[in-house]
Amino acid sequence: MKINIEVDITPDELRRFMGLPDVYQMQQSLIDQFAQRLQGSADQREEFMQSMFKNAMGPWQTFANIMANASMPNSRSSGEDKGKQD
Repeated sequence: MKINIEVDITPDELRRFMGLPDVYQMQQSLIDQFAQRLQGSADQREEFMQSMFKNAMGPWQTFANIMANASMPNSRSSGEDKGKQD
C-alpha cells in the first residue's frame, strides 16, 4: 500500500504549526547592528571582524583533529596485538 499526502503550506505557517518562535525581528536587529558596525572607519571594521571571527576556526580545527584521530589506527591496540603475536 502506498499513500501520498501533499501539503501546500508556507514556511511561516509551518513554523507556527510546529510551535517554533518567530525570530524575524531578532534576525533583522542583528543584521542592522552588523551593517552599522561595518559602516565605521577601516580600523573599526577590522577590529569588529577580528572580534567576530577570531575563534571561528577553533571548533573546525577540533573537529578535524577528532576525525583525523578516528581514522588512524590506535597505537595502543596495535601494540597489544603485536605482543600477542610473539
